[in-house]
Amino acid sequence: MTEARETHARILEKAEQLMLERGYSRVTMDELASSLRMSKKTLYRFFSSKEMLGEAVLSSSFARLGQEQAAILQDTRLDFSEKLRRFVQLLTGRYGRAATVLRDIQREAPSLWQRLLELRREAVQLRFGALLSEGVRAGAFRPDVEPRLVIRVLLTVVDQMMQPEVLEELEMSPPEVFSGILGVVLEGIHTRPERNSPQGRVPEARFGSA
Repeated sequence: MTEARETHARILEKAEQLMLERGYSRVTMDELASSLRMSKKTLYRFFSSKEMLGEAVLSSSFARLGQEQAAILQDTRLDFSEKLRRFVQLLTGRYGRAATVLRDIQREAPSLWQRLLELRREAVQLRFGALLSEGVRAGAFRPDVEPRLVIRVLLTVVDQMMQPEVLEELEMSPPEVFSGILGVVLEGIHTRPERNSPQGRVPEARFGSA
């Protein structure tokens, strides 16, 4: 890895750490440069604005999540029930760790929030779609399940339920709501006649946080 790429990666890592701890709006470029022991001139050479940096952090985070999801789906040592449990645990854990910054971006950075929704939509269509298709083949999900329809339902419900006013009304955290949504969706498509078989049932422990 070249020095420039190392510096780029170091900036993204520190920026994500600070944003997860404090929220997007409370992290300044000055503070980030100071934390990295780097001049602002150097920082701005890599990222000309905070919004550009925020988008790069989101892209990097979603890329890592995609790699982790792909590793689960491609692990031939796991049966489908275990893949599903790990997949949902991974997603729920991510929502839990990112709850503060997600709410902050939604309130304070509308254009960045829209980019986040785009990245999430792409990730769900690719990875969750693959999981659903494998579940149908494994007999865990009903054979009449149309993955594209389930994905659309999931995305629509998540977008609506993650609104700050909805969370406040429900008195629930984002990971709790997300876990509940997954529970409802997956419960609705699993193969009921084989509920108690290892291949056909949705694992009961699937909705716990990582």
